[in-house]
Amino acid sequence: MTQLRFNTLAQAVEAYYEDLRRFVRRRTGSESLADDVVQDTWVRASTSAAAMPENAKAYVFRMASNLAIDHLKRETVRSDREAGIAADQTVCDVLSPETQAAARQELAILAAAVRELPAKRRHIFILYRGQGLTMRQIAQRLGISEKTVENQIARAMVHCRKRLRDAGREF
Repeated sequence: MTQLRFNTLAQAVEAYYEDLRRFVRRRTGSESLADDVVQDTWVRASTSAAAMPENAKAYVFRMASNLAIDHLKRETVRSDREAGIAADQTVCDVLSPETQAAARQELAILAAAVRELPAKRRHIFILYRGQGLTMRQIAQRLGISEKTVENQIARAMVHCRKRLRDAGREF
């Protein structure tokens, strides 16, 4: 089978968009989570400074898989928090003091980046990342299209990643 050639990772995500959605949906069992993960994959791919890999398809599928795992971990922490387990204690038990300090610095950079966003974009981004709403839920709540929500989240994430890069943080 001939492999497709791409100039950017974002093009690879776009070419395999539906395959990525099915892949993530099978792994997570959630249609809305699959949509969110593939969108995050596209944003990460579009802002990546990494050289084009030999096998772009495998690379973007690995990115999607890792992001799905990250989403599921966040859900676990959120569930634990709701169940009364202190998430900070769990994290503190695992992370070294240096790692905790670096995480606090990155959090401060991200908080400043979010404050810089235009009000509507910031509101959408906080609903998505801070409150864990799906793009569909946000669109319904605000009376806007899902595509508008998707675009606003993508722009917010690009801004946040740029601020992290500007601060010398690689992800």
